Amino acid sequence: MDWQNERDMLERLATLQKSTPPRKEFVQSLRTVLEEETIRVGKRRRLFMNPLKAGMTAVVIASGFGLYIMAGLGQNERVDPQVTATSSPQLPAHPVYEQAKKLLQELAGRDASQYAVNGMLSNTETGHVVMNKTVNNIPVLEDQYTFTIDKAGRHHIKEIQTDDTTRMVFPDPKKAMPVKQAEQIFGQSARLLYSEGEGRLQYEFPFSGFIDAITGEIYPTERYHPDYSLVEMPPIPVKPGGIKLVAPDMEEADRLFREWGFEPPFSFVVHQGSGVHTYKIETRIKQKMELTVVTETGDILDYRYGNIPEKEEKLPHPKQENVQEAAKQFQKYLPLDTKELLLGPATKKGNIETYQFFKSHQGVPIMGGYTVHFDVDRKQVIGIIPPYAEESKPLPDKSNAMSREDATSVYVTNRPLRLVYKLMENPTTGRLEPRLVYHIYYHDNPLYMVDALTGEWVRR
Repeated sequence: MDWQNERDMLERLATLQKSTPPRKEFVQSLRTVLEEETIRVGKRRRLFMNPLKAGMTAVVIASGFGLYIMAGLGQNERVDPQVTATSSPQLPAHPVYEQAKKLLQELAGRDASQYAVNGMLSNTETGHVVMNKTVNNIPVLEDQYTFTIDKAGRHHIKEIQTDDTTRMVFPDPKKAMPVKQAEQIFGQSARLLYSEGEGRLQYEFPFSGFIDAITGEIYPTERYHPDYSLVEMPPIPVKPGGIKLVAPDMEEADRLFREWGFEPPFSFVVHQGSGVHTYKIETRIKQKMELTVVTETGDILDYRYGNIPEKEEKLPHPKQENVQEAAKQFQKYLPLDTKELLLGPATKKGNIETYQFFKSHQGVPIMGGYTVHFDVDRKQVIGIIPPYAEESKPLPDKSNAMSREDATSVYVTNRPLRLVYKLMENPTTGRLEPRLVYHIYYHDNPLYMVDALTGEWVRR
């Protein structure tokens, strides 16, 4: 089966766990942070966990990821934006730090003096302490010890990630560009988005990566939040039908699959879950589909189409006629106030193209989109995942928005750029070498935006 929608699936399932459903944006961040931590652990070059065994890693992440991502918040959430030459400002003494230093001494011996507590990643309230190797009083991101210590001073978890940097030549921090220049580079990514559920216009900062502090080059990294970038294509006019897309029972699921071009008879299997159920369908020509819905309402949470062996790839320039045909076929499920759609990221897997459509207001995308699967051979929509349903509020006029520069200033006041050393592979030699880069701790975790009208620092 095609599991590409796993992220959206868990996001939607998570909303069912509370009597008052949280905003989609919060659930989205929660889901993607967990996925990021799973990937992060899987990619470590040298990771040792004690007393945990490798097979328990996923359990630890699932049960404790909140502890990790909240480290650095609380008393460390706001930091002095003027401290830009180092990510290791002087920290007040604390018993948790002292206990971590003792543990470090036992593990690292005489090398322990090369490490310092990273206050941006540590939180005394949760007992989470990260100690990075420092060079020129600047942390080396890939060389760190992480401890989790309870209130009684007992050590519970430790993670060790080290690299031999003995013979490496570290760039001189005196050669770094001014932080204001790096902030300008960072701020170029800012873009406006509407939040329909909040009735808010906000600046999002989708920048993900590191800024070379000497050359200004950007080293991009994968981002774990929804992509609201737009394909260069004119807005697509639509004629909305206002029909709600739901499948509360097998009969309605059967109708949807017929509408999506699949030929009956269908072989149905229904799997019951906690507040949800999944229709697993197979056609007589062995096409396999899954449709997961909320049991109480029939709201669609996820849709998966199998039988495609090809690898998914990005589709930067989908054919306009295919996009318009897909929009025409599913427009009856759009709210009646929808006038046009904007096309977001598109992917291709075999003969199936997947489009992200966003509603818009004054030409600005509205958060939360429609995922539409389109068979380019048959010119047929074969599946739709609607956005998370929430009550919409009036949207403000974008002409009242503050400038991108002012929004950037608000953002970096709360999430300042810090100098760190990042070990990166030299494409010529294939060896790791340190780069001096500007970095924002917790840029994605959790995700914050700036209210474009008030300048408020808002969490998604």
